[in-house]
Amino acid sequence: MSTASPLELEALTTGYGDVAVVREVSMRFPTGLMSAIIGSNGAGKSTVIKAAAGLLPVWSGTVRVDGTDVTREAAHLRLGRGLAYVPQGRIVIPEMSVRDNLELGAHILGGDRTRIAHAIERLVALFPILGNRLRQQAGTMSGGEQQMLAIARALITEPRLIILDEPSLGLSPKLVDVVFDKLAEVCASGLTVIMVEQKASRALAIAHRGYVMHGGRVAYEGEAGSLLANENVKRLFLGEVPEDLERTIDAVA
Repeated sequence: MSTASPLELEALTTGYGDVAVVREVSMRFPTGLMSAIIGSNGAGKSTVIKAAAGLLPVWSGTVRVDGTDVTREAAHLRLGRGLAYVPQGRIVIPEMSVRDNLELGAHILGGDRTRIAHAIERLVALFPILGNRLRQQAGTMSGGEQQMLAIARALITEPRLIILDEPSLGLSPKLVDVVFDKLAEVCASGLTVIMVEQKASRALAIAHRGYVMHGGRVAYEGEAGSLLANENVKRLFLGEVPEDLERTIDAVA
């Protein structure tokens, strides 16, 4: 059995147009653990995971899935390797029912109706609210319900790794609790979970590992609890960048 990490980024550089947003970023995400990527707005968090998912070209560096170089591979092929991606903004098809949204995500299962039905049953057990909404148009549900649907639609592909971009964005505190609890439950089942989050303290509190980005680079990485207690990390996320960190970042820029 392969001991490779389900996802590794090595010296990854990318951006938009001719502007580099992420520079020489390396990350490794252990199997079956939850990792949080935090940092201020514009730090490059979403850019990193879009490149990892194949939604943004990599200018230089390498993306590996289970040890295989997929740097130039299309996003749908990475999905076939078990890498699912949930974009920010609760992207569902509003005119379609909840069931149809789920079945759309299940196309990768090859049209096996029995397998799809069993997959929907598992997801309804995880997100009971969706079981009461299967015939309802997705666009008429609350923001939190739509976020659960977006996550469920990614999970129906039966991935081994799921990447989420700002899963708590726009949700009430109560619904943030629900979504985070569900992600912890998914991870406990053996799935590798990676999330970009603005709610840094909350994300690190439930994650196993974390990365703190600043200025398009990794400023800190390590065990989530240690990062949560790190005074420099607290000051960085609050926008008060320590002088020693600024000097370090400037030195490698």
